[in-house]
Amino acid sequence: MVTLVNHGTVVLASLPIIDPVSPSSAGLPGVSGLHTVMGWLMYLALTVCGASAIMSGATLAYAHHTSRPDLAVRAKVGVMWALGGAFLIGIAIPLVNAFYGLG
Repeated sequence: MVTLVNHGTVVLASLPIIDPVSPSSAGLPGVSGLHTVMGWLMYLALTVCGASAIMSGATLAYAHHTSRPDLAVRAKVGVMWALGGAFLIGIAIPLVNAFYGLG
């Protein structure tokens, strides 16, 4: 029941109640392919993060061996970005599901 005020008079209006809708992939063509593509994308993204962490670690070792502190700082930042990226990739789907569950 909704109360509307119109020039000092109160009007009661009854609005239809709509049931909540939950997402469903039932009957949607290509859903299994979409799950496969999402898995591949996550795998490739994690592979890139792993490779960048390895390269940053190698750069860090090289920077310390050649006494280049500026390069060592950049390599440490690269390792942090690689780990942060891997963390975000890993938590993306559970985070979306958690936020969906709040509503």
